[in-house]
Amino acid sequence: MRISAVEARRHFGELLNRVLLTDEEIIIERAGREVAKLVKMGAAEDKPCEREGKLDFRSARGLGKHVWKDIDPAEYVNRERSRWD
Repeated sequence: MRISAVEARRHFGELLNRVLLTDEEIIIERAGREVAKLVKMGAAEDKPCEREGKLDFRSARGLGKHVWKDIDPAEYVNRERSRWD
């Protein structure tokens, strides 16, 4: 469904109920341009990344923490730099 920003403001409660109960996505437009999408929470996480050619790394945050746990970053960088010579 597409709706103007003015109409979205007037009927916001109804739109929230519609999204909640029917899982419908509502596109909000201003001056004929899409500016926002009203979707049910969790809906975006359930779908694969919609932007073709782009990866979403947000869920990978902190995965390598255990690898670097016992390593001093300055010492590691110095050791790697010494191998360049």
